[in-house]
Amino acid sequence: MSEHETGAGHQEPAGQEPVRLGMTSGDAAFLAVLGAALGAGAAALLPIAARWVEERGVPFPGILQLLASFDSDWLVWGRPVIGLVIGVVAALLIAHAEPVLHVSSDSVLIEKGDSKRRIRREDVAGVFRDGKKLIIETEQGRRLYDGEVEGKRDLVRATFVDRGYPWENEE
Repeated sequence: MSEHETGAGHQEPAGQEPVRLGMTSGDAAFLAVLGAALGAGAAALLPIAARWVEERGVPFPGILQLLASFDSDWLVWGRPVIGLVIGVVAALLIAHAEPVLHVSSDSVLIEKGDSKRRIRREDVAGVFRDGKKLIIETEQGRRLYDGEVEGKRDLVRATFVDRGYPWENEE
């Protein structure tokens, strides 16, 4: 049995900080840049898309045609700027809503948006992956956490195993 597969008796060294699992600031920055590019690109291509929709006779093109119909000179550069801002704001809202888990040997603190919830170690009977989701369950099968978490699969597993949580996947 390797060091990462030790059981529930494993304790963190004194002074060790909890491990943070979740979107990093670099991930959020990448998401913001991606959102900005997509927003600016979509807004810049709006008149072309509206023309295409109109030529094809697509039903209910109203909002697209309305947005594309504004043809002031400043909208040549203003529409992409507005799209860029909307893309960045949307990306930051998504990043803010992503869960972050702080895993220590005595509890898991889950932050999602502005809410925080703590799961005590003694309440956890099993931790496992179900596809992309991480599941934390009680002895009775009640799910204390059922959601995605950013992080490499091996890091997530090692974080829980190294702190004495019972990992149930055969990885």
